[in-house]
Amino acid sequence: MYIVMTTYPNSWKELKKLILWLLKQWLASCVQRVNYMKSYYLREGELKRKEEKLLLIKGKSEKKDAMIAFLKKMHPYEVPEIISLSPEEVDESYLAWIDS
Repeated sequence: MYIVMTTYPNSWKELKKLILWLLKQWLASCVQRVNYMKSYYLREGELKRKEEKLLLIKGKSEKKDAMIAFLKKMHPYEVPEIISLSPEEVDESYLAWIDS
């Protein structure tokens, strides 16, 4: 099982397309969207603030590379946040659902 975290601009229409495509192509078993968050960062010496959505994307381990490649291709950011996590422990019944 994999979990990938990414942020996405505050654009529901585009985000909905991305989520549906990930699910319909079986690149993800579950996508969770955290509706509202603010990101602060420095870019070219200036403090930036952006309202974004946080996605937690979960799926089968063998699909992770394809999912990340798709996310890099379709993401609107020049440098998207893509953080991959490999959970040490997962409830057996949830893992069976992910694998089904």
